[in-house]
Amino acid sequence: MASSTRRRRSRYNRLPRWAGPKRLTALAAAAVVLVAGVFGVRTILGLAHLTGQNPLSVIGDLVGGKSSSSITKATTDLRRINFAFYGYGGAGHDGAYLTDSIMVVSVQPVLNGPPEVAEVSIPRDWYVPIPLGKGKSTANRINSAYSDGISGEGTLPASDPAAGAAVANATVEHLLGIHIDHWIGLDFQAFKAAVDAVGGVDVVVPNTFTDFQYPAGECSSGPNENCKFITVHFNAGSQHMNGTQALEFSRSRHSNDNGEGTDFARSRRQQLIVAALKQKVVSLGGLGNLPDLLNSLGDNVVTDLHVNDLEALYSLLKGVDTKSILHVSVDDTNFLYECGYPRTCGAYYIYAHDRSFTQVTHYMKNIFVAPAALAQHAPVTIEDASGRGLGASGRWAQLFKYLAINATDGGPVARQAVTQVIDESGGKDAATASWLAAYFGVTVTVPPSPPPAPTVAGVPTATAAPAAATGGGVVVILGQAEETAFLGNPGVGS
Repeated sequence: MASSTRRRRSRYNRLPRWAGPKRLTALAAAAVVLVAGVFGVRTILGLAHLTGQNPLSVIGDLVGGKSSSSITKATTDLRRINFAFYGYGGAGHDGAYLTDSIMVVSVQPVLNGPPEVAEVSIPRDWYVPIPLGKGKSTANRINSAYSDGISGEGTLPASDPAAGAAVANATVEHLLGIHIDHWIGLDFQAFKAAVDAVGGVDVVVPNTFTDFQYPAGECSSGPNENCKFITVHFNAGSQHMNGTQALEFSRSRHSNDNGEGTDFARSRRQQLIVAALKQKVVSLGGLGNLPDLLNSLGDNVVTDLHVNDLEALYSLLKGVDTKSILHVSVDDTNFLYECGYPRTCGAYYIYAHDRSFTQVTHYMKNIFVAPAALAQHAPVTIEDASGRGLGASGRWAQLFKYLAINATDGGPVARQAVTQVIDESGGKDAATASWLAAYFGVTVTVPPSPPPAPTVAGVPTATAAPAAATGGGVVVILGQAEETAFLGNPGVGS
């Protein structure tokens, strides 16, 4: 009779008899497949929720790949692509669909290299004509265009997810003279959730500032109104921000410190957050949190982008160096001016100097400078010969700096009628001079060479007087006609 006593195996040093090497390998492989499967399913469901597609359509896009996307076609054709981002408070907020944040991102594909990218911020208080469609229009702050569409005042019914963008896109296209290819609408919750889902973002804060009047909640006529304020503070330098901090940094506009209390400063801060979020999302850690990111956005984002578009967009932008992105602000230092509230107008509005919008559309269409010109890094001096004393040279110096041109303000000079572009580089900066001349619709002026020294039998008899010294580079002299066109006729347009 066999003994019932068995030798006890250490549970610390021995594996179960069923757990042989082959079975452990198979178990590990199954675990990996299960985790990958859960990741994949969550990602597909998140993409379906985000894009408004059904899961099968998402799978079809993933299988078909980016080749069917219009973004891929535009990339192949080296055609510029424009995206509009509309940020609003969302349900539960007063003025839920007033887009207090409006940004246009332009992408110019480049042959055999990463694309050029420009972010253009548009102030919410710009008073503009709003085309509603079918011959109807209104006029209001630009931030009401999306809300008008959501309210059913446009051509699409209010129930259509694209109703807000249909009106807002038409408005932006009229003002900037460019076609909006795709759009994204997102509320504050989506903004916070996106930052938190990738573990926060790292931002270099340009200026220290404190805002003692940051809204603690929503001040409306509803039963849950909260009209109190809280204080938010940010120190200059590198900061790691969670979703709440990033939103506060992006929304703050009541500080008295370092010029940070304006909508224009706020727009620039929003561009910093967007750039930091893009950097985090395309990083390995950001992609690892992709399901959480997609699911956190949920009902807080609406877009016309499909999954194949997102894949094409990721492929297009993944190699872009964040530092190379152009950051442009359309504001009261350039194309717009404040109405003078409350002294000269009954509400706070911002107007375009040129109500035909010719100047801003010309600038937007030429926002990407010829690569040959940028490669020269030529010094460009802008001088004001308009005689108006309205700072035209400083304005244009900043506008060209936005486009990565090395421009400086040369101040006022003697009045002249037409604009001149003078190449003082001896031809070294000819590409820069040519681009600037084409922008202003003039030809390049080249200073005459100094006369040769007199000679007798081929031997110089005297030293010629030296030519007037120049600083080299390119000089742009803004004439009276240019400033007149820039300031426009306030009676034109609406």
